[in-house]
Amino acid sequence: MADAPPGPGTINLQASDALKSVDLPQRAKRLFSAETYSDFVRESLRLLAERPQTALLYDSTIDEPVAALMDTMRAAFSLSVSPRYVSVFADGNPYAVQALSQRFDVSPRQILTTTGATSGLTQLLKALLVRGDRVLVENPGFDLLIQTARDIGAVVETFERPAPSFAVDLEDLERKLATGPKAVILTNLHNPSGVLTSEAALRRIATAAARVGAYVIVDEVYAEFATEGAPLCAARLAENLISVSSLSKVFGLFALKFGWIIGSDTVIDRVRTAMPEGDIGVSKLAHAVAAHVLEEREVYELHWKRILASTRPVAERHVARMKAEGLLDGEIPPHGNMAFLRTPGFDDTLALARALLLDHDLLVAPGEYFGRPGFIRLGFGSEPAELDRRLARLHQGLKSLVR
Repeated sequence: MADAPPGPGTINLQASDALKSVDLPQRAKRLFSAETYSDFVRESLRLLAERPQTALLYDSTIDEPVAALMDTMRAAFSLSVSPRYVSVFADGNPYAVQALSQRFDVSPRQILTTTGATSGLTQLLKALLVRGDRVLVENPGFDLLIQTARDIGAVVETFERPAPSFAVDLEDLERKLATGPKAVILTNLHNPSGVLTSEAALRRIATAAARVGAYVIVDEVYAEFATEGAPLCAARLAENLISVSSLSKVFGLFALKFGWIIGSDTVIDRVRTAMPEGDIGVSKLAHAVAAHVLEEREVYELHWKRILASTRPVAERHVARMKAEGLLDGEIPPHGNMAFLRTPGFDDTLALARALLLDHDLLVAPGEYFGRPGFIRLGFGSEPAELDRRLARLHQGLKSLVR
């Protein structure tokens, strides 16, 4: 990527000598030429392994609850083998299924456990679509949703979630649904903005989709953040709504590779028929541990609630200061641990992110990876003191890059 010439409202791309290293410019070139967000994350993790001093500000996962997980595993396996350690080959771990059934108030028949949300989405699309079917996916959005649909041969079109609210443009979606796509995919909470889609909006989307026989798949990996009383579960609202989720994001338990699909009996039967071999990557041990986690859910909920109680005020304080100086624009949503904020004057946020890395050893997620240049996604699910330092570095970096 060629450097932009400096000028009013543009970026000074000359890296300071103090932060230059032999490999950083080359790493930056590889990092910001990544074609997908997943590739960007993988390349950034390689960079962090070599340069641990680099500050990360895009992660949308809660810090892993290592102490709680160790306690769970000791109780389950130190004296004898847990009774939850059972075969998952036929119908998944029955204890985990039962815990999910009670949590979401649905029949066990409506639940299919998977190795994660992406695996669940892949299985759904293979079961419900044939090559050439049209799928509507939100924009801005998580590019893995688009890639997963394309990988099974679907034709992907987008519907809008316009700034600054990032609410689904229901009229735009209804117009596009009237043309007869086979499925809609959206996230709730929305990735990258963290915005909640209400049950009323989901019902309206389901009604419009039902007119053309379409399914609505809702990725709910961040939904627990918005739980007040009954947990969010789109699949309870209409026959053609399907929920996909996992323990990876809110609970920070990506190591377990445990996810699930919740849908109507018909949907689950179609998935089982289309995938008679099941989810071949499923781990008996990981899903046994997941069953214990689900049965001890309050311990893990307390972990993420404590983190956000300490990090959210830090994020809000820094973002308010940067907004006051015209460096950022937008709001931190009331739920979750991420925000998608506009960077006034910087439409090329790949260039901005590259400059922040080279000049300030700071990694942010540019909006280009979510289909919306001119924005960056910030995450605040980590330790508050470190978050404070990283956001201060962002503030300094944005000020120094504006001339």
